[in-house]
Amino acid sequence: MSNRSKTNPTSIQHVMTGAASKAAMIMASSLLATAIHAQSAAPTFYADALPLFEKNCAACHKPDGPRVGGITAPMSLVDYNQARAWAPMIRNALVTGYMPPWGAHQRHRGEFKDERYIDETEKATLIAWVDGGALEGSPNAAKADASSGADMPESGWWIGEPDLVVQFEKPVKVADNIEDWQPTIQMPVPEGAHTEPKWISKAELNPGGPWVHHIVSSHMGVGVPGRGPFTYPEGWGVLMPEDPFITVNMHYHKNPGEGTAVTDMTKAGFVFYEDGAVIDHVVETNLLPHKGWTIPAGDPNFEVNNTFEIEEDIYLLSMGPHMHYRGKAMRYEVEYPDGERETLLWVPDYDFNWQFLYEYKEPKFLPAGSVMHLSWWFDNSSENRFNPDPTVDVVYGPETTDEMANARIYYAPTTKRGIVVGEELPQDVLETARKAEQQRRENSELLVLGEDDTSWLLEE
Repeated sequence: MSNRSKTNPTSIQHVMTGAASKAAMIMASSLLATAIHAQSAAPTFYADALPLFEKNCAACHKPDGPRVGGITAPMSLVDYNQARAWAPMIRNALVTGYMPPWGAHQRHRGEFKDERYIDETEKATLIAWVDGGALEGSPNAAKADASSGADMPESGWWIGEPDLVVQFEKPVKVADNIEDWQPTIQMPVPEGAHTEPKWISKAELNPGGPWVHHIVSSHMGVGVPGRGPFTYPEGWGVLMPEDPFITVNMHYHKNPGEGTAVTDMTKAGFVFYEDGAVIDHVVETNLLPHKGWTIPAGDPNFEVNNTFEIEEDIYLLSMGPHMHYRGKAMRYEVEYPDGERETLLWVPDYDFNWQFLYEYKEPKFLPAGSVMHLSWWFDNSSENRFNPDPTVDVVYGPETTDEMANARIYYAPTTKRGIVVGEELPQDVLETARKAEQQRRENSELLVLGEDDTSWLLEE
């Protein structure tokens, strides 16, 4: 028998043991490589999350973030330690759609200014970053050209350096026992600061805090927490007649009780058009409220409908739906003279905490004879976590615990006025502006801040 045909059990065992050992080593190496790859593939803050935070969130969520309508973001998302600490809440806000805050349906993407949509792939990446342990990664992975969002100008106003700033004559105290209070207050114009009518190009309201439910003014529109300044398109404006006061209707709302008192020093800033500019469109506004209905206790989907006839050709500038705690959804539609209908704005998940003004990138033409169809939906059931009391019927009313069905619009006739700033004003424009201010004062009981009434006034 040749040596080639002989077998050695010991040799075979050695060979098999060596092969198994080698295979095990290969498998272990493969698993280690897979684990290292999986770890390296997991999203990290600097490489993956930070660019998306900067794109979608950092305009508000940054160090010393902006005060928008009296509120400030509670954390900075351009700081790793803060972002990691808030990671579970960030995930929840993304999954539920609470952030970034924006009510208009995806169908409107690209129509309105300053829209706040986040792509699904971006949302998935941020959720994966949280689920993967909110890893930091290397700071070197951060993009050098990354932006942290819009920065507040040195003036302290988003509109830049105002031509005019007004504020309360004295700080107003919202006392312990107040839950809902709606005083009308006059802000004195500094002497010599506004001696002739001016055309407003930009206006910004600066509420004292989140307890300011909203502010209404003839010249500044509406101010609510979360809403930024008004900037009119070039050639659009509101006339502010010469007057020693700016009248504002304040609405305070907070939880009453001992130690809950707050003080407010709301301010307003204006930028005016310079002489020589041309105003083609004088901005008008209409609240379009609908009253006379009752939401039954417990009703989860109460619907209210109204119409508004457009009597002349207009350009629609913006829309501002308004409801309170039971507000569920809101829709603006237009029916054109030929019968065609178009959805102008669909807000499927209305959130009282974010009352946006939806301003078209380009004003929208609506011809005379069109009809605006307005629809509101309310949830007065116990399923609505914001509902103050699902056991009561609710009617239209001014208090926050009442309800409202408003559909404010800003618009202007399409016929160009060609008003040259600095030259003589058309009498109809001047009279309309003066009348609007006068009516606001006549229809409200003014709160006189000179009175010695320390129940609501914090003395200097």
